[in-house]
Amino acid sequence: MTPKVSIVIPVYNVGRYLEKCLTSVINQTFAELEIIVVNDGSTDDSAAIIARFASQDPRIVVIDKTNEGLAYARKSGVEQARGTYVYHLDGDDYIEPDAIELMYAKARETQADITVFPFTIEYDDAAKSEQSLPPSHDSYTHLEYFSDIAFSKAYWGVWSYLHKRSLYDHGVTFHKGLNYGEDVYLTTQLVYYASRIVALRSKPLFHYTIRKSSITNSRFNENKANDILLYPNLVDDFLKDKPEYPSLQKEIGAIRIQAYNTLLSKRWFHNAHLLSKESLSLLRQYPDLRNIPQIRAFRKLFTLYAHSRILGRLYAQYYICKKKIK
Repeated sequence: MTPKVSIVIPVYNVGRYLEKCLTSVINQTFAELEIIVVNDGSTDDSAAIIARFASQDPRIVVIDKTNEGLAYARKSGVEQARGTYVYHLDGDDYIEPDAIELMYAKARETQADITVFPFTIEYDDAAKSEQSLPPSHDSYTHLEYFSDIAFSKAYWGVWSYLHKRSLYDHGVTFHKGLNYGEDVYLTTQLVYYASRIVALRSKPLFHYTIRKSSITNSRFNENKANDILLYPNLVDDFLKDKPEYPSLQKEIGAIRIQAYNTLLSKRWFHNAHLLSKESLSLLRQYPDLRNIPQIRAFRKLFTLYAHSRILGRLYAQYYICKKKIK
């Protein structure tokens, strides 16, 4: 059987969550699946859990590799994939039993290259959750959806959409070692090459778990800071030779400012003065970017940082006290 959907699951030391993830996949109401689990050099019990599930379900394909980071784990899975569609699911998240059935039906009905859908954000250390933002349209051009994501009206996460495997034939690339922001770079490429993007309006189909030990929330360090500084440049480099590049400067500016604000939110103040000056310059050029929630939340901080390192640092301490910066 040639699978209709390939689910690519990168795994790195998520044994605590992996069983729930894999159970949600093998119990899908849509059976014509290929389940590619990429063990990216895990040192916990992830490998044993994967082996146990693989012995029970012949649809599971296991790739064991040395640790090269999330981007190359996804790359390994995509290179193995045979399905018409690909869905990226991280090993610490899970999907509803009919998720793939509903995504696939919508994609086939509309002949969409990318199908986006609702999801739930769940906090591992707190008994709370929130729903994803509703899509602003039922159908998008690639530039419309890229703008929505850049302006925080939609999501970068590769787990938030089903997409055609043929999109990778355009020469989509993965940046080795990029962990924080790898989905921004990958999604930019996939969205750009998509001719038709549709929104599935349904119940939430995916559960995104925010945990303290995840790549996003674990101890911040220079490598992560470098990733955050890198991914806006990767997006810019990818778009630079495209005919739409001049018309996308506001979107690229929004991505850059939000990346710099992420550094501030992580208490990473290296070069904050220079980065804040760049953010302020972009805001003067595109003043309506102030309406983006993440930019609005940090605008006063990076404005002060742009004028004075001392004032910026003092106001950062105020943000920390008020828990705007955690």
